[in-house]
Amino acid sequence: MSELIITSKDDVEYLISLDTKDVELGAKYFCWVLGSVHEEDALHFGWITGGPVSGHSIEQIQKALVRVPSERIFPPLPIPWWFAHTGVTVAESWDAEPDPDVYYLKRPWIARLEEEGGGPKEVAMWFAHEVKQLERLARHPPHPNLVRYHGCRVRKGRITGALLGRVPGDNLWSYLEAGKTVDKDRFIAALTSALDHLHNVVGLVHNDIHPGNIVVSPNGVPTLIDLGSAYPDGEEMTQGIPFSCWGGDPLDMDPETHFDGPRTASPTSRKPRDLAALKQLRTWLDNPVDPWTTTVSRQQADTADYFAEVGNRRMQEAVARRKDNEAAA
Repeated sequence: MSELIITSKDDVEYLISLDTKDVELGAKYFCWVLGSVHEEDALHFGWITGGPVSGHSIEQIQKALVRVPSERIFPPLPIPWWFAHTGVTVAESWDAEPDPDVYYLKRPWIARLEEEGGGPKEVAMWFAHEVKQLERLARHPPHPNLVRYHGCRVRKGRITGALLGRVPGDNLWSYLEAGKTVDKDRFIAALTSALDHLHNVVGLVHNDIHPGNIVVSPNGVPTLIDLGSAYPDGEEMTQGIPFSCWGGDPLDMDPETHFDGPRTASPTSRKPRDLAALKQLRTWLDNPVDPWTTTVSRQQADTADYFAEVGNRRMQEAVARRKDNEAAA
């Protein structure tokens, strides 16, 4: 396989800013998670510390990226039963780049990927779970307000992406932030119809409805996307725990208790969470403010703590290497 060459900062497909602190030095840093998918679907991943990526050279970015073994990020085909018991539709155009005007190629989410090997293949398992729910969705007639699934992209025996129908437009918050408006009654009615189809025809609960998971077309029509947290009603959510607290904190035992209920490591998928999120969305549309500054869930806090822990460890390792280099010099 040819070597990955970064020629522009635009070549880095994933970029996450993390504010952490080095325990020993007490100095504040920004940690950046970088990732890039090679033309042959090989994922490269790395960390850069010490400020925004704009302050780093192409050479520094190139040096930070290390190829990740495929088994740590891409589920095998067929998917083993212990990952997700499901068949997989192989997209007809899997061997070619999909038309970006028609399709969106969704990749595994790498935010929890660590550099060390071993342990559960968490990223691959999470992606396999989402593929399973997309396959379930595709067994039923499509709904105009739900994401479309056209099968998986497969390279060298591994699922490297899910081919989804491209929805022209922006997520709901970006759409409203740009000064556009929606007909609230028609908008909510469309989403209610989509949920009714998802709940009662497909047999899934979305579990993560929020403005970022609703794409709005130029003429104001919503499409519900992202089935990464979807499960049948009443099923334990062992993969893909929701990132949002819309409709109640996903780590609450009972979604009706919102922030006051007991927490569990594996919450339960429940229809009331979707209905509560839709009710919250209707109210929010009357005064749409940044949903991420007004609804910070404990799950988000846990994720931030995770990143801070990993970032601090990376920083300490970098400090230790620097000290070793100085001592050797």
